[in-house]
Amino acid sequence: MTFFGYTIGEWAQAVSIIVVGVSAGSWLFKKIALDPLRSDIQTLSETINRQLKLHERSLADLSQHLKTHDNELGSHSVRITRLEDHVGIKGEDNHED
Repeated sequence: MTFFGYTIGEWAQAVSIIVVGVSAGSWLFKKIALDPLRSDIQTLSETINRQLKLHERSLADLSQHLKTHDNELGSHSVRITRLEDHVGIKGEDNHED
């Protein structure tokens, strides 16, 4: 039995050659392009994660500093109010619109 002048065995052989060629090309593409790209992405991801952890620590330190300064400002505000009360000064609130 022939199709377009070729036997079924010749068509099977041609299809097998094409399948092997596509498979080899796919494997080669994976080795040449995808594996190095995957490795680069992994390295970049690890670097970004390290940087994020450093920034998180910096933000936590900054937050602690802000809390400390906020407490100090609150303490100073209380002292000023006590001093004004002791001296008899009525504080003006210049911050109201």
